[in-house]
Amino acid sequence: MLTLAELQEMQRELAGTEVLSVYLETRATDPAMRDAWRAALQTTIRDVRSRISDDGARAEFDSAAAFLRDPKPSPGGTWRAPGWVAFVTADGVRYASDLPVAPHTYATWRSGPVVAPYLRALKQSHPVLVALVESDSVRLFRYITGVLEPIEKLDAPGYDAERPGRPTAPSLHGTSAATPRGATGSDAASRRRHASFDRLVVSLGERLVQLGSNDSWVLIGGTREWANLAGDALGRQFAGRMIVSTSLDHDASDSEIASAAKHAASDLRATRGLTLVDQLIDQGGGKGHAAVGVPATQRALRAQAVDLLLVTPRFISAHEDEAEDLVRATIASGADVDVPSGEAAEQLDRAADGIAARLRFAIDEPSVAGDTANP
Repeated sequence: MLTLAELQEMQRELAGTEVLSVYLETRATDPAMRDAWRAALQTTIRDVRSRISDDGARAEFDSAAAFLRDPKPSPGGTWRAPGWVAFVTADGVRYASDLPVAPHTYATWRSGPVVAPYLRALKQSHPVLVALVESDSVRLFRYITGVLEPIEKLDAPGYDAERPGRPTAPSLHGTSAATPRGATGSDAASRRRHASFDRLVVSLGERLVQLGSNDSWVLIGGTREWANLAGDALGRQFAGRMIVSTSLDHDASDSEIASAAKHAASDLRATRGLTLVDQLIDQGGGKGHAAVGVPATQRALRAQAVDLLLVTPRFISAHEDEAEDLVRATIASGADVDVPSGEAAEQLDRAADGIAARLRFAIDEPSVAGDTANP
């Protein structure tokens, strides 16, 4: 997967160069259809070629299309990824890769690579940092695009190997005589254990910052008591991008960890996306720090006011050229782009025709006509 920075660099490098951009849905439920992508690819390419009238441009297009007769890497189909993308010029394939999402099958021949559909896949590359917490240690993992990677184990500072690693359950049976010395020793041991754990959580927070970024999700699991304590301690630091699992145990298998990480990322994306969409819709209009709908977003882009563009998969599919122009203008201005999904996307489609932007500064409503021009 390309990063957003790499996508920006490719745009700059190929600006002014005619590029054949191809997106394919390669997912198939029937093994007999695992190579159906080949027919879909050739049909899509023929459709694009039929719309090119200039002989010179058609010859250049044919040179690019020839590189896709047997593309490398080939789309994965049934047994691999659900989608595939390629950016090809007359000089060769500039980029080709599987996608972790199933895109709308689409191809176009225009100046520069078409990147708007790629953004939906790009958000899948945000890593999930998984911490399995116990009283005296934390095991760290990174999950990204279906791959789970163990990172390291953090031990509690000053951990005494003779001290129990996990809290023992209190006795259910009373005693007939008081044991003040034993109780005092137990209280002291508990305080030491919790003090050591507090230092461990501080180290965990620092390590999570080092390993991730603002785009990383955090999943806390492990022994429930200690996982909850860690979640409480780190909640403010990772607000909006952390979740504590009640079912991911400290001895979970790799497949269980990967599944939990995938679902945590989906849940956190959905929650943050819906919150952001609601905020933008509430703030849009007048002199708010949001632009809602195509005309307002175009005005904000012309004013260099956009900080974050939200555009839905439905808008990208229904308005391919317009969506691409808006995304390119956003990236060129140094702003971020996100593609919400699920309920957040549905809400944005209903309330704003699938597009809105968070602004760096408020802009005035227009007083003249002509606001529907492209940025």
